[in-house]
Amino acid sequence: MSGGRYGPTKAPERRCMPLALWPEADRLAWADALTPGTIFDDHLGARANHSAQSNYKAERGYGRFLTFCSIHDPACLDEAPAARITKDRVKAYARHLADLENGSQTILGRLQELSEVAWVLAPMRDWSFINRTASRVRARHKPVRAKDRIMMSDELAQLGYDLMDQVGDLTTVKAACQFRDGLMIALLAYVPIRRKNFTQLSLGESLVWRQEQWFIILKPDDTKTHAWFETILPETLVPYLNRYLERHRPALVASNGRWKKATGAALWISAHSSPMTGIAIYDGICRQTRKRFGEHVSPHLFRDAAASTLATEAPDVVRIAAPLLGHRSFQTTEKYYRKAKAQAGHSRYIAAISKLRGDV
Repeated sequence: MSGGRYGPTKAPERRCMPLALWPEADRLAWADALTPGTIFDDHLGARANHSAQSNYKAERGYGRFLTFCSIHDPACLDEAPAARITKDRVKAYARHLADLENGSQTILGRLQELSEVAWVLAPMRDWSFINRTASRVRARHKPVRAKDRIMMSDELAQLGYDLMDQVGDLTTVKAACQFRDGLMIALLAYVPIRRKNFTQLSLGESLVWRQEQWFIILKPDDTKTHAWFETILPETLVPYLNRYLERHRPALVASNGRWKKATGAALWISAHSSPMTGIAIYDGICRQTRKRFGEHVSPHLFRDAAASTLATEAPDVVRIAAPLLGHRSFQTTEKYYRKAKAQAGHSRYIAAISKLRGDV
């Protein structure tokens, strides 16, 4: 993609304007919203009780809207923050996101983030027109990716094992990176947690050796649903994890690359001897899966694969996919169960026709 004002590797129209580049009035209003106040401070604390992650998400979303304004109507950046968010401009913003081939869920997320910040800027104003725009987007929902090809978790796990086995006794940084990528893919196939939690896995905290077993433990403050999560890694993966910790992770830590940073207890280490970012993990997994399957499988699609695999192979216990995927209820997981049952039903239908025809 092209470079631009907001970064060398992204087209400028796709960037979220950093907080430091926001118009001064917007920055001050947002700072007030994050500052705890008392019942007498009407202008303070509107977002003080939200999590840092939630506030950062809203901040980036509003920055995305400001990027749109700066490119398509830069003069509006001189307007009062709340006055800048008009019905026509929000509609144009939604069309702009769609023109960039963003999926409906991405557009809805951006509108939600804009709405949250708009309420901070003018809490007494009626912002319902943003929700009405979102409703129109939702009514025309179009997935950004086709799901005709259901990837199964065993295929993903096998890719991970193959990548690790290919390394053999090699000890180069390149070999360490391939082994790490294989371990990431295999581990995520078995434990399809959200990318944020996967990126933040750390030794002794969320990845713990206890009772001769490796545990992944996520505390309520670390999960999207604020629920405790704990699981044991499969025995087949343990020797590979130990090999990574004993041989390949130390090699990556010692690589002394250009962007070297303190690695601490981070599990995933880059070739530059720094903790891997979520984007780096995303890119690495997509690159390796594209080589094997001809299309990339993002970390989020590992969650789809887990639910589909469970629904297909063990539909009687598919309800356990809800806590496995960090869903609050079975309702979010049910679509995979229905899809698997439909496929099984169609297979039986074909078998019945074949039997009647005497094909079998």
